[in-house]
Amino acid sequence: MVPTHTLIWTAGVVASPLIATLGAETVRGRLAVTSRMDLPGHDGVFALGDAAAVPDETKGQEGAVCPPTAQHAMRQGKAVADNVIARLRGQAMRPYAHKDLGLVVDLGGTDAVSKPLGVELHGLPAQLVARGYHWGALRTGVAKARVLTNWTLNAVAGDDFVRTGFQARRPAKLKDFEYTDTYLTPEQVRAQVESGRPGAG
Repeated sequence: MVPTHTLIWTAGVVASPLIATLGAETVRGRLAVTSRMDLPGHDGVFALGDAAAVPDETKGQEGAVCPPTAQHAMRQGKAVADNVIARLRGQAMRPYAHKDLGLVVDLGGTDAVSKPLGVELHGLPAQLVARGYHWGALRTGVAKARVLTNWTLNAVAGDDFVRTGFQARRPAKLKDFEYTDTYLTPEQVRAQVESGRPGAG
């Protein structure tokens, strides 16, 4: 092992393995659809969200596709519904196009990043933007009241959630996941190499 302070955080979405069994062209496991979200060579078949590599016409780059996020999937669902109706009526279908206004990521505590309208924010300002966006996306007043109450109580009284096997008494920070105490020291690496243990070197 190489001692390091690098933290690698991976998160992502993959299409269902079912997609690969359909015999249609794919892009990284997602169905290669047109900008109208219909599947070439399969009359009347549409795909969207995680299952489809929908061309992102707002980027102006060849091969650019929309990210598999809930925000795109919800908008694509409405666009596909309109296109299905248009196709049944013999009308022209519309391409899907949505220009993102930015991104928000709430990492817990006051750790957050956001980029609304191209402005990079970190820490508390980013958290306010991230939580404001997610709070505004909630559908009902009851849900908004519950979430706002939870955030307020959490800020005042601390986190009382049961954390399974990690940081049971305090909120976790990204730096807590580094586990730097589990790395081998240079001396331990040399000792393993000199002893010829399996896996050393």
